[in-house]
Amino acid sequence: MILAAGPTYCDTEIGFPPDSKPKCLFHPILPNWNPTLYTSDPIDYAYNKDETLLERQVRLLRSNGIERIRIVTGYKSEDIEQFNEQKDLDLEFVHNPKWETDSVNALILGVQDLDDDLLIVYGDGLIGEVDLDNILKCDMPTVGIGLYSTIFKFGKQHLPLLKRADEFRQIKQAMETVVILRKSRSKVECPHDVTQGLKLGRTIIHIYGIAKEKGEAAYLDVHDSTDVDLFRQTAESLGRYPCK
Repeated sequence: MILAAGPTYCDTEIGFPPDSKPKCLFHPILPNWNPTLYTSDPIDYAYNKDETLLERQVRLLRSNGIERIRIVTGYKSEDIEQFNEQKDLDLEFVHNPKWETDSVNALILGVQDLDDDLLIVYGDGLIGEVDLDNILKCDMPTVGIGLYSTIFKFGKQHLPLLKRADEFRQIKQAMETVVILRKSRSKVECPHDVTQGLKLGRTIIHIYGIAKEKGEAAYLDVHDSTDVDLFRQTAESLGRYPCK
């Protein structure tokens, strides 16, 4: 399940203007680039000219035998639906109508009818091949990757916790700090609640922590996955591609 309901955060430092396209449609900058596939720019970054974050996620998941891929949308969902049709990605769609005010609702809606082991992937995260391989091979039912996790594996025995995510909302801790930090680095007035992504992330981490306390979850070090917002790892953030 790919969580891609949140808005694109407006930030002059990163370079996303208001009303930008969904971040899952951005083009990732890769830490290890192949000169036959990628084009370097003047400051020694590299990006795939043809593949978006969403295409990369789908490609890697399918190459590892994961055929059923669900995406939860909200912000500019029609853009993602159109992209899915154009690229023939064959994704299942779930829409979060409360995407502006309730990011945790995306998780709850996305898992309600599921009854099997689940991978959760953030739509704006760059999945690494090593991390995906490690998390799939780990024999623990539930697994989290790295501090700024872009991938979680939840065993089917822990799906009831995800379906009851309302009970585990993490909405107060660190909210004020994040808002101050984001406002300090941006001169753009963001029209959306910039804390929604953190609320969702902290809720998932809290549920993962419950499984870990029971001895039913593992933590793996991050190798080649990243939070593209935090590390400015999209071609759009460098102005190479238009955000619109």
